[in-house]
Amino acid sequence: MAFTHGTLENEILNAVWTMEENGINNKNISVNEVLNEINKTGNIRAYTTVKTVMDRLTEKNLLKRQKIGKKFCYKSVESREKMAASAINRLAGQFFNNDIRSLMRALEKQCTVIKA
Repeated sequence: MAFTHGTLENEILNAVWTMEENGINNKNISVNEVLNEINKTGNIRAYTTVKTVMDRLTEKNLLKRQKIGKKFCYKSVESREKMAASAINRLAGQFFNNDIRSLMRALEKQCTVIKA
């Protein structure tokens, strides 16, 4: 599973997760629904751009795609929580010898820097 993705990929994944968490369409979400969710934030995107990126997320195994009627619908492969846990574990392994507590201390220090 790919761990890195771009800004629009992140917007799309967050839109899909939000809609899934809210029970939209039994977790089968159309490109138009994602487009409407993203465009609510003021970042106006084109349908074709969102569709292309959603297909790339499918190729990266972050979304699943299935045809329902005449349109394609998508759902996430992993929940937001599982994806975050994987990313945290990868970060801990890469920079802190798999020591989550060291990672937490680094995060606490970063939070103090941001508050100041």
